Parts: sequence; structure tokens; C-alpha cells
Amino acid sequence: MKLLALDTSTDYLSIAIAEDEKIVGRLHKNAPRSHSSLLMPMIDRLFKKTRLKLADMDYFCIGAGPGSFTGLRIGVSTVKGLAFVAGRPIAAVPTFDAIALNARTLCGTICPVLDARKGKVYGCFYRSDGKGSVKRDSDYLLVPVEELLKKAKEYDNLYYLGDYAERIPGAVIATAKWHPRADMIARIGLQMVR
Repeated sequence: MKLLALDTSTDYLSIAIAEDEKIVGRLHKNAPRSHSSLLMPMIDRLFKKTRLKLADMDYFCIGAGPGSFTGLRIGVSTVKGLAFVAGRPIAAVPTFDAIALNARTLCGTICPVLDARKGKVYGCFYRSDGKGSVKRDSDYLLVPVEELLKKAKEYDNLYYLGDYAERIPGAVIATAKWHPRADMIARIGLQMVR
């Protein structure tokens, strides 16, 4: 099974192709406000790099947010167009699930947190065994910062990551790069479609 995955929810533009359990190609680029002009050329470059084509894909997968409204709209529109042309289904992966997987080697609680503006944040809590298993332990949240911090008191050994993490007083910041990566979107997408 081959799957094209992408995430456009942040300043990073990330695409990957998975074949069964293996990531056969990926591109990840810091591209603020450039997704609309770079996405299709990057997909084309990845197809050439992997010697695959659109018709080879069995599924398409998109990081479904939260994140930049414009970025998400660009990604979703692109995936819908590609899936329509190829006649293949789409799997939508919560972006936080992919972000949490970036810190899968940490043992404890992982909290991706993104700035939602106007005093609110997007957040979610995950339990990680430090060996690659990450399980969601809360709802996906859109709350005032104070409410997230109140909920955080329920957890021990807590690591934050995301664009708001460094603004949280006394937070232990995960050393993992936090930007959602399409290879993680692909791994989750493969589990969803099986």
C-alpha cells in the first residue's frame, strides 16, 4: 500500500510517501506564507525522487489541524484534488497526534501546545512510554492558557512542545523538533486505513 501524506498546518511544508511501513521519500521545508506556490512543485519533486506517480498512490493523508487556517485550506484543497484525480480515498490525521510522535522517545506526558491567538491555545495531552508508543490522554483542546495550565496539574513528568511552549512559565520543553512532519502523518494514516 502506498500513501502520499502532507502537512501544511504550520510554517513548515512537509510531504512524504510511505510504502507499507516504510517511508520511501520525504521533503520538509520551512516555508512561511509560501505553501500555495511550493506545495505542488515539492510533490512533483518527491514523485520524481521516488520514481512513483500519482496513479501509484492507494491513499492520501492530510494533517487536519489545528493550525494556520490558510495553510490547512491549501493542504486540504490540494489533497482533495489529487485524490479526486486518482480516484483514491483520504485519511485526515489530527496534527497534534503527529507532533506528539516527534517526542516519542521521552517517557512521561507530552503536551503539544500551539498559539490560537486572543489568549487561547490549542493543546492535548499524551502518555509516552519512551519506546515509541504514544497514546492520547485528553480531548483536543481550545482553551484559555490558564485552563490548559490547570489541566496540566493532573500530569507528572510533563514535556511541552509547540510554538507556545516557551511562553509557559516553568515549562519543561521537549528537545524534539515540534513541527508536524508528513512521515509521522503517513505512519498514523497507515494505521487508520488498515
